[in-house]
Amino acid sequence: MNSERQAFLDELYAAGRAHDEALEDRLQRFRNVEPETAELLGVLVRALQTINRGRTLTMPKVLVANHQQAKLDSVLQQPFASTNASTTVATTSFGGTQDAGTIITVKPQITEADHILLEYTVTLSAFVGNTLSPALPPPRQQNTITSAAAIPDGFTIVIGGLQVTQETETISQIPLLGDIPLLGALFQSRSATDSKQRFFVFLRASVMRSRTFEDLKYRSELDLAAESLDDGWPRVEPRLIR
Repeated sequence: MNSERQAFLDELYAAGRAHDEALEDRLQRFRNVEPETAELLGVLVRALQTINRGRTLTMPKVLVANHQQAKLDSVLQQPFASTNASTTVATTSFGGTQDAGTIITVKPQITEADHILLEYTVTLSAFVGNTLSPALPPPRQQNTITSAAAIPDGFTIVIGGLQVTQETETISQIPLLGDIPLLGALFQSRSATDSKQRFFVFLRASVMRSRTFEDLKYRSELDLAAESLDDGWPRVEPRLIR
């Protein structure tokens, strides 16, 4: 009885040992294969989408008499240095300024039938990056519209604009492997960039015809109320007469 029991236990021990050796062999083969094929078997899919929408709205206003010229100038001045080098010493001094902002010049002429013959120049500029050297001014983008047109009194019209569309696609790949049909996409990284910029100029001219400046007062009250300022006009209050 004891011999049969011992034989049964020995058989279970041998079967368990064989199972452990087979499992260890499988683990060892997995360990040997993984370091060599990790870069080939690993597939990473990364999708990134960035959407930026922005709008810059500039609404300058200027009051001008008939047949006179008015100019509105709102710019940011960026200074830059100038380096003077000689055989003994190099000195750095003020080199000047680079301007960027909004400049508007208008000259109206009131005609019959409620039309305005307007000569105008609109310039919008902005700095678009950092300077490469302290001795150089920063890069600047400038858009300018100059023309003369007859426009109706009190209407807003578009006098010009510019739309720029840029499409860029960049592909980074492992040499040779990235050229394999179908499977080559696993060894590539693609990035696409679409950029749209629109620049439009809208113009509205209104003629102030009231001899008592009532229309000018009304248009000024809107901006004064937005800034919580007093217009300075005398107040007329009702008074009881007995």
